[in-house]
Amino acid sequence: MHSIMESELILEVKDLGNIVIRLEPALSPLTYSRLGKSLPTRANAIKYSQVILIPLDLGLVSEGKRTSLKPYEVGYWVKKRSLVIALGNVDLGEQVNVLGYVINGAELLSKLNGGYSIRLSIR
Repeated sequence: MHSIMESELILEVKDLGNIVIRLEPALSPLTYSRLGKSLPTRANAIKYSQVILIPLDLGLVSEGKRTSLKPYEVGYWVKKRSLVIALGNVDLGEQVNVLGYVINGAELLSKLNGGYSIRLSIR
């Protein structure tokens, strides 16, 4: 039996549609808990080469030893205080707390180059 139910992070992008991320609380429980408390909220998504950055300050939470993400993995980039979605294999060179992965709407990610306003919520 799971103590924490699996949940999904919904990124509602105006005029484009929804990107759905399956969250895995066990990967970074503290980050996950802070994320839950900070939502729903709005933020702007910014695309830098192989990553989408969504500024969201969850504080300095140190969980895990990962510094890289695989395609469509989602994490919290501690130093940048941002959610980060990988579009390819990326080595950030800094700690990232992995939160889950994109399960729907991946094709919308490449369109987020202009600083789209996004509504973030958990369902």
